[in-house]
Amino acid sequence: MPEINININDQDYNVVCDQGEEQHLKELAAQIDFKVRELTKKFGKVGETRLMVMASLLIADQAKELSKQAQDSIIKIKSLEASLNENEKRTISNQDKSTDYVELTNDKINDLLSKIASIN
Repeated sequence: MPEINININDQDYNVVCDQGEEQHLKELAAQIDFKVRELTKKFGKVGETRLMVMASLLIADQAKELSKQAQDSIIKIKSLEASLNENEKRTISNQDKSTDYVELTNDKINDLLSKIASIN
């Protein structure tokens, strides 16, 4: 397993990760670093542990909100899929009814034409 060095708020941390995850882990560390630096600007130096906890809580809150939005989107998609399926069934039913109506009307017209032809 590779060990990489990440820097958060001017502190170096050696972290072990799976092969191929190095860049992803560095990107995550950069997000945490950004959040910690935002908090430092807002609250000043309140201690490394407190900054990490505050950043973790904010990031966890964002993740939870994104998860909720994703769940809401999935529910909307399923509702739209159900509506689409219902509309498709209605369309097929209407097409069948239209076909039946056209065939019945053609039969009536053919009967009328036969009667007219027999009169002449």
